[in-house]
Parts: sequence; C-alpha cells; structure tokens
Amino acid sequence: MTDEVIYKLLKTIEKSAKTNQRKLASDLGVSLGKVNFMLNELVDKGWVAVSESTTNKRRACLYTLTPAGFAERAAVTTRYLHSLLELQKSMNEEIETLRKESNKISAAIQRGLSSLYA
Repeated sequence: MTDEVIYKLLKTIEKSAKTNQRKLASDLGVSLGKVNFMLNELVDKGWVAVSESTTNKRRACLYTLTPAGFAERAAVTTRYLHSLLELQKSMNEEIETLRKESNKISAAIQRGLSSLYA
C-alpha cells in the first residue's frame, strides 16, 4: 500500500471513531474486497484493532486505531505531505516550462501573422 492509501484509510478510521468495512469502502471509493485486504494488513501490523458488534441481529466488525496506529498515522501524514510537496514542486517547474513554451509559440505566431498583414 502507498503512503497515500494508508494515510486515507487511517484518517478515515480515526475520523469515524468506530467504522465498518462497507462505510470505509464507500468513504474511500474502493471495493469492499480491497478494504478487507487493506484492513487485514493494518490489523496484522497492529495499527488497527477489530471488535465485533451486533446490530439488528447482524454481526459486524468495527475498526479503531491502536496506539501504534496513531503513531503510524502521524508518521505517514508527514511522509505523504513531503511527497505532495515534492509533487507540487515538480508540477510548478513543469507549469513554468509550459508557460515559457506557450509564450514563445504565441510570439512566433504573432510575428508570423503580423507579417502577413503588413
């Protein structure tokens, strides 16, 4: 799992206090099977705790962050922020390059058009 996915999953679990897989899948916009796979991985790492709840005679698993999960949430937030800042820097450089190219092309077109009408 990427830092982005871990960040979003841990954030959603933390925000929802107690949540279930169906709600997580809906909140994250992924399939129920993918959420199940990711949660099993986080449970195995000790970042998420599972408890059972019975609602309307239906058994459900609820998920909460463990102390290790809160620590990882802080660490992954920092890593994800740094990756976004690097992406922003790269995008700003690319935008500036495109802006310069666009200006050169526009100037060349203007020179060509003005010579046609001179």
